[in-house]
Amino acid sequence: MDAIRRGTAQDFTVVMERVVCSFRERNPGHPRFEDLCPDTILPETMDQWRLGVVDGQIVAGIQLVPRALVMANAVRLPGMGLANVFCYPPYRKQGQMGKLLERCIADMEAEGVGACLLGGDRTRYGNYGWEHAGSERALSLAAGVTRFAESVPVSGVSLRTWNGDSGDLLRILEAYSRLPYRTERTAVECGRVLRRPGQVVWICDQPDTGFGYLSVRNGAIAEYGGAPAALERLVRFLLQSGSWSAALPPVDAETALEKLLLRHAQSYHVRPAGMIRILSMRVILEAYGPVLRDRLQAWTGDFALRATDTGETVCVIGEAGSLRVGNASGDTPALALPRRELAQLFFGPFAPDLGDWGRHSAIRRLFPLPFYCHALAHV
Repeated sequence: MDAIRRGTAQDFTVVMERVVCSFRERNPGHPRFEDLCPDTILPETMDQWRLGVVDGQIVAGIQLVPRALVMANAVRLPGMGLANVFCYPPYRKQGQMGKLLERCIADMEAEGVGACLLGGDRTRYGNYGWEHAGSERALSLAAGVTRFAESVPVSGVSLRTWNGDSGDLLRILEAYSRLPYRTERTAVECGRVLRRPGQVVWICDQPDTGFGYLSVRNGAIAEYGGAPAALERLVRFLLQSGSWSAALPPVDAETALEKLLLRHAQSYHVRPAGMIRILSMRVILEAYGPVLRDRLQAWTGDFALRATDTGETVCVIGEAGSLRVGNASGDTPALALPRRELAQLFFGPFAPDLGDWGRHSAIRRLFPLPFYCHALAHV
């Protein structure tokens, strides 16, 4: 690889052709990427791409999509989604992707990103520090689980679907912005997200229910928001046609909406939210300050966390009724783990082998931290 550079708007056409060609090598029917993600793949977002160049030709690329993550209401975590990784077939097996990933990691660290989320092969991305982590409750919903107090069927005629109306879009965004787990969106971004292919956005807006919405695709509820009574009616409408799946965030900051969906669950299990790479423990712990202070109330002491593969070390210090993240002194006891195991420690759904540290009271109270992304927030 001769060089790695940021993309420009002028690269859009070439990159779109090369990325889809790369994916169609093994999946001939793969749709075009600009159609799949109209919210993130645009000429004006080409500066998010890191492109590998050989002899003046674009041969590989990765998109880094900024994600302002909100977790459990109070946490504001600067995150990034790693997406649309491709290597043009004639240039494969030459180490192109490894060089690009290392560049992306360095860029994200320099930009102050706390964590990066992707969906991909553990055996590939695990070599660069990503690990399955976070947690979501995967539900299978069925009408037979509960007996509805109101026996009158819900007709689709009493509901409506979003057709691009700007007034409905603003109400959807308002409802979405009240969710305890979300990514920050503008109205323009929200509209583009709701135009991702394959989904239908249903709306209930009646005097006795208030406003609510849910997005459905491929037999799953991808996103929801609004008044509980409105969501109840929407769910009842869906279940009249059969079983549906849904995913819920962790119980931290749970709302009436999650409790409503859980009541209709025939079965459920916990699974990772995705593959997460910890880029900066300090950024993460400072962002999760409200959770740390709540879980470690009145705790006094200190402990350090060290990434054995990068050397990053941070210290959690409790003193005089306060809690802060600082630098570790030479005699501060340190829990040292590789970055992949730190992702499991921080975010679950289960912890790695901690040895004697597994009995440390602050470690047990503090972790795992809540981490979740709704399906439409993934890139």
